[in-house]
Amino acid sequence: MRNTFSAVGKAPYFLAMGGLSVSLRDYARFARLYLNLGSYNGEQIIEEKWIRDSLDISEDYSRPGSNYDAYNAIGYGYQWWVPEGDQGEFMAIGVYGQWIYVNPSNRVIIVKTSADPDFMEKGYELKHVEFFRAVADGIS
Repeated sequence: MRNTFSAVGKAPYFLAMGGLSVSLRDYARFARLYLNLGSYNGEQIIEEKWIRDSLDISEDYSRPGSNYDAYNAIGYGYQWWVPEGDQGEFMAIGVYGQWIYVNPSNRVIIVKTSADPDFMEKGYELKHVEFFRAVADGIS
């Protein structure tokens, strides 16, 4: 992080924020890297074990519905949301409705950007999972 000086020029302060400025194509490339278990164009970029571990929701705290949280209807790995099901799906979910959805069973990647003010609505994530599954099933 860059050290920036305050307006009076004495004490340094630090600024940190979240967010990425990435194209849809780059989001899809990142998803493909995970879909291919860390391999990109025949080269292992990320260890396969790391990929598998990042999608593992076998611990109690990472399973869907853990912590009795109404907004935790989907399991959570290392920055990936993992819904219940038998297709091995995983997703990255951004605030206000950005999505990377990966369905390994159907080898489908869906990337969605949006600015949805209803992103905190109960069941929001599950509605999207249902929609993405329908698209993935329709494509395969």
